[in-house]
Amino acid sequence: MRKFLSILLAVLMVASVSVMSFSAADTEVQTATVTLKNIFGDTVTETYAVGDTITAYTYLNASEINDGKIGSIHGKQFYSHDVLELVAEYTETDGITSDLSAMFPVTKDNTMASGHWTTSVEYKDMGAVYYNASIPSLSGFPFNADDAALIVVNYKVKAAGNAEINNEMVTLASSDTDLTGIVENGVTVKNNFTMPIALSKPVIPVPTPGSTVSGNITSFETTDTASDTVTLTLTGTDNNFTGTTTGTTAYSFSNVPNGTYTLTVAKDNHATRTYDITVSGELAKDVQINPLGDADLDGIVMANDAMLAFQISSGTDADDYAKKCSDADLDGVVMANDAMMIFQQASGSNVVWTV
Repeated sequence: MRKFLSILLAVLMVASVSVMSFSAADTEVQTATVTLKNIFGDTVTETYAVGDTITAYTYLNASEINDGKIGSIHGKQFYSHDVLELVAEYTETDGITSDLSAMFPVTKDNTMASGHWTTSVEYKDMGAVYYNASIPSLSGFPFNADDAALIVVNYKVKAAGNAEINNEMVTLASSDTDLTGIVENGVTVKNNFTMPIALSKPVIPVPTPGSTVSGNITSFETTDTASDTVTLTLTGTDNNFTGTTTGTTAYSFSNVPNGTYTLTVAKDNHATRTYDITVSGELAKDVQINPLGDADLDGIVMANDAMLAFQISSGTDADDYAKKCSDADLDGVVMANDAMMIFQQASGSNVVWTV
């Protein structure tokens, strides 16, 4: 009897240990090791728990090629679909239906994208995101910084194991008149660009604080029925910066990145004026805006302005802003009728605009 009880106790102990072992296995966190690769073979690797949502960031900095202005892109991103799945909803017939601006922050709605399986030899049976973007303009897409995102894709870890996310580029071309190839048919023909990559949290250099652009405003006295407010707009010609401010005697823009800009100055019944400026640090730039009809740019519309406008209409040379002030009817051309309107305005016989 004692022998039987001893055997039974031993069996129960083994069973208990087995149950504890299975329970520990059941509660162990399942993980996946994910590796992201760019077209140069650079990689980053992170480990995630099954169920995590992760983000793969692929950037493009082509600032050394045509100032980073890209005109045409055809790329692919392949992923191990046995471990990962796209968070973005898509169908094989309709393609990507997620927010294109989130997945392609630079090319945005100019992008055509689709997601489906691939049967390519190199990435057989992997999932894929295919994308194309082009722009019919020499301004191009601004891929001129390390934080210019080419493609940002959200994935969910659905199983344990090892997974790859591989970027491939079929076509990359500059936005110059020749649409110069950077990558052609999958072959890199110009290698002076970079493709930073990151998983989950983008590794982006801390941007250098921008500069202040400020100055004095010279405009001219208006009547009670017109506004003295001057509106100034600063627009980047080689970046995406834009800002607007108002003032009567002074203005200021803060945190302006280095680059080239167009500064536009506008006021009621004055001739809108533009300045081309370059920011590489703190910049003081005074501006002046003159009334319509003020051909000699002295701030007052008088009969001699009408004579000068007539001379300009007859072919006398003048600077561009004087011509703009002489264009009283705002049709883009200085003609004899502009001179007549300015004379009527100056003499008071026919007040065409209020200054």
